[in-house]
Amino acid sequence: MAKIASGGMANVYLGRARPRDSGEHPDKADNGVDHMVAIKVPLHELSQDDQGIKMFLDEAKILSRLSHPNLIRTVGYGTTGDYHFIAMELLVGRTLMDVWDTCAGLKVAMRLDMSAWIIARVAEGLHYAHELTDSSGSSLGIIHRDVNPSNIFLTYAGEIKLFDFGLAKSVGRSSKSQAGIVKGKLPYLSPEQILQMPIDRRSDLFTLGTTLWEMTTMRRLFRRENDIATVKAVRSAPIPDPRTVVRGYPDELANIVIRALDREPDRRYATAADLGRELDAFVKRTSKGVDMSALTPAMLDRLFPGDRARQVGWLRRRTTPPPLEPVVEKQRPVKRKSP
Repeated sequence: MAKIASGGMANVYLGRARPRDSGEHPDKADNGVDHMVAIKVPLHELSQDDQGIKMFLDEAKILSRLSHPNLIRTVGYGTTGDYHFIAMELLVGRTLMDVWDTCAGLKVAMRLDMSAWIIARVAEGLHYAHELTDSSGSSLGIIHRDVNPSNIFLTYAGEIKLFDFGLAKSVGRSSKSQAGIVKGKLPYLSPEQILQMPIDRRSDLFTLGTTLWEMTTMRRLFRRENDIATVKAVRSAPIPDPRTVVRGYPDELANIVIRALDREPDRRYATAADLGRELDAFVKRTSKGVDMSALTPAMLDRLFPGDRARQVGWLRRRTTPPPLEPVVEKQRPVKRKSP
């Protein structure tokens, strides 16, 4: 119905989910929005590339298995004519990168407990994906490989969602990475990815640690003036203790960040659940009972005034069907006799 976003590999469109066998009219949902989905379609040039389509279908198969409140929900996927597609739940809100950029521009910092709470929710979703098994109980070995603030979404309903599993690695994936190709956004790669060493779930924990460091210091950790310098920074640049960057940074949170960012995987957290539990313990001790799921929408409203209404209004304008024109029955002319 309309283009929502464009990326390097796909476009995302607004679409309507058709009710099946229910007799329900497709336009009778609340303002039409309840039946809306986001439809991801590969770029035309990639649709002609066998490897690109394999990657896209691999992502669809991974997404179809995921069912967790902190992961984007997939409605369905398939092929229609020449088009491959993935239909996903439609999210209304902003990415964590949008939040970081806006805070940086305004020279304000996010609450430390809120940053920790958001990352803990992502960790919960990651742990679910990491632990996922097939019907026989064998691990699918899912590794996201591209955890970064641009792929973390905050909704106006207070939800935290990790999305974009396009680069995810899993057992049984038909597409294979080519030697010499590093996948993911460079400032958010793990040292293992840079060195092209075998990776496991702890690689995702390092990149999530990078995101946590940046959210709580309002600085970029590994990004440099060019790609080569960025790669060198991820591989070997000193990682500043956040307590040296932010005055009064809590020791408890600093210890969590430092452990997540250890370049030696064996010294990191073993699982995302372990990381999430420690973050939640920190939040519980510092937030004084504040409901972060309620505070998140309020934060978005302050940072992006009027944005919620604009997004909802944009959806309604595109989902409300045009008014039906009244059907007027043409009357036959009446023949009158001349006087």
